[in-house]
Amino acid sequence: GEKPEIQMPGDLDDTVRQWIRVDRVSYDDESPWPTAPDGSDDYVLRRLIATHYGNDVANWVAAPPSPGQ
Repeated sequence: GEKPEIQMPGDLDDTVRQWIRVDRVSYDDESPWPTAPDGSDDYVLRRLIATHYGNDVANWVAAPPSPGQ
C-alpha cells in the first residue's frame, strides 16, 4: 500500500519551490501485483523497463534480489 514517487524541482512561486511529479508507484502485496515478495527474502519487485510508467503492474515481476542492479 505504499506510494513512493520521484519529483523534480519546478519553478519558484515567489520564494516557494514547486515540485513536479515525474513518476509514482502505488503498489500492493496482493494480486494483480506479484505476491511472492510479500514477507520473503527470496524475492523482490523488479521493474522490467525503467522508462515505462511505474504504476503499470505489467511492468513489474517477482525476482531474486540482485544487489547493485
